[in-house]
Amino acid sequence: PPPAGASDCSPTAAEFIAPVRKLSLLSQSSKMISMKSPSELGPRGLIEKLPPFVQKSMIGVFLLGMLGIFIAMCVLSDIDTTPDVGVYAVDADYNYLPNATNPDQYAYAFDYDGNVVPAVTTATTAWMLIASFLVLIMTPGLAFFYGGMINHKNVIATLAASILPMGVIPLLWCWFTYSLSFGVTAGYPEFIGNPATHGFMEGIGANGQGLYSSTFWLFQGMFAIITPAILIGAIADRVNFPALLLFVPMWHMGVYCPMAHMVFGGGLIADYGILDFAGGIVVHMSSGWGALAAALYLGPRAAIDQSGPAQIPFTVLGASLLWFGWFGFNAGSGGVADNIVPHAFLNTVIATAGSMLTWIILDQLKGRPFKVTGMAMGIVVGLVSITPGCAYVNYGAALIIGMFTSCMSWLVQWGMVAWGKTVADDTLDVFACHGIGGTFGMILTSLFQNTEYGAGVDGAFYGNGIELGKCLLVLVCVVGYFIVATIILLAVTNLFISVRATPEEEEEGLDFSKHFENQYNDEA
Repeated sequence: PPPAGASDCSPTAAEFIAPVRKLSLLSQSSKMISMKSPSELGPRGLIEKLPPFVQKSMIGVFLLGMLGIFIAMCVLSDIDTTPDVGVYAVDADYNYLPNATNPDQYAYAFDYDGNVVPAVTTATTAWMLIASFLVLIMTPGLAFFYGGMINHKNVIATLAASILPMGVIPLLWCWFTYSLSFGVTAGYPEFIGNPATHGFMEGIGANGQGLYSSTFWLFQGMFAIITPAILIGAIADRVNFPALLLFVPMWHMGVYCPMAHMVFGGGLIADYGILDFAGGIVVHMSSGWGALAAALYLGPRAAIDQSGPAQIPFTVLGASLLWFGWFGFNAGSGGVADNIVPHAFLNTVIATAGSMLTWIILDQLKGRPFKVTGMAMGIVVGLVSITPGCAYVNYGAALIIGMFTSCMSWLVQWGMVAWGKTVADDTLDVFACHGIGGTFGMILTSLFQNTEYGAGVDGAFYGNGIELGKCLLVLVCVVGYFIVATIILLAVTNLFISVRATPEEEEEGLDFSKHFENQYNDEA
């Protein structure tokens, strides 16, 4: 007890825990393995050199410009919301149905360009809205997955960078990038869409068919959101957040939109006969190989934190949300509610389960413990691997695809950790998961694709070996494009805003130095 007349000065629980927590964080920071200093990327960008009031004025002008664009869209919109099914309705044999009164009475429809497309029925509308929601939830799931894997000083920064595309991409998608991806015009180049076709959501509505359907617009927009978010994980710990406000839109326009048009929009790659049902090239290879390019451009971190993941429960939550959302990602890519949906569901489950089990077995063979982070990585690799072929292969092939791709991704991840971090410091192994996973998913799809499951042509294992050769040729071309385009866009961004945080900001941690936030409230 305190002396007579003295106040009780024993510490409260909060007062006792706070310094202990700070000492713990300090201890974790002391486990850093020093590496060479990051390469200098030149002086600060042009925008950063401007006086603060000029920078704020530029932001104000930009916001007013966005407001003006949306006001113009409201005033000038000529979307026809009046159903006209009697003109466009046809049955399964392509016979006109002039007396049809609702979409559920017909199987196909003509869009405004005269193309026969699956009819937007009530069932399809409901399913595509659900699928869109499932794909949207994948982006916060990815944020949790990344936020749990990163070190304790950069959790908030990683969460912020991961969800940034949710605020940027939908606006661009409204204005013209949907049209860059899906604007089809006769005589227009097959590597990019016509921005005037659907610019400012021209013709997009609830009664539209095919590319004019609002549900198709929404579903594909969710794909566009998550793709740059995946890439950002490779440069976590050292990317300058303001630079992402410029880089993400440019990468979306310069890399994602052309590839979406060539694969999903009936462009060059689709015409060549390459099958990619749900985005092995468009989403995963573009973000994965772009991640490798970004890691090369920014150089390695000043130090690699050996304290381990900050929040493993975050990672498990993120992997679970990704798996949950991936059912919409894969099964919704057919655009209709038909028998492809359950087939894609089952293949997604089988490939992912096989991949997760393979990953932890390989960890054991290497002498590693059964780590939940390894299980989470195996889940993501399995999901990526089955994405291009989920509708085109049988269940046994799905298992082989998941297990084989898991082996390849595990080997690359192990090699990157052992030797590659000093060259291409991919912070969260985006390249191993998405770049390698998407690449081998595409290759294996070209082997196992089967006309019995909706593929237009059989794969190499069914007597059509040319499909493998065509696939490899396309993959070599797109990989080169992803790497070169990403580096060029990073260099352009760096002219205006430095893409890398300063060494002082990296040492302090981006949570506080860039966002003035902390995942823990030590005052509580």
